[in-house]
Amino acid sequence: FCALNALAAPFFRLKVDWSVVPWCTFTHPEVARAGLNETEAKEQGIPYEVHTYGIDDLDRAIADEEAEGFVKLLVAPDSKGKILGVTIVGAHAGDLLKLGHIINAIHVYPTLAEANKFAASAWKKSTLSPRLLALSERFARWRRGG
Repeated sequence: FCALNALAAPFFRLKVDWSVVPWCTFTHPEVARAGLNETEAKEQGIPYEVHTYGIDDLDRAIADEEAEGFVKLLVAPDSKGKILGVTIVGAHAGDLLKLGHIINAIHVYPTLAEANKFAASAWKKSTLSPRLLALSERFARWRRGG
């Protein structure tokens, strides 16, 4: 976001939504989270529903002999699925944490999920018009003073 804002200033600025920045503790099992947890939602007086899925029922986890842990979603009631937060405990939890738009999301680092972001960025670049790319290159040269 900093790099994009530096390149695009003064014409526009992207705003970062710091409320959903993911984090991961690389222990065994890993613990990953983004958004609110139950304690924070209670403290802020935000109504929520909890939905939990046990990783012990996930075929890939069973095949990898890592079938322990859970995925817990906090969802706003009557919101048609607005996710307030997610907590994942289990093997590769940091890799499983993918919220929001792939290209613009902040990803846990280092994880294999970054490959998704790079692939999505390559696809997006391939869909841009040559005229827009040329204009972007001219703008970047102008910004660099050359």
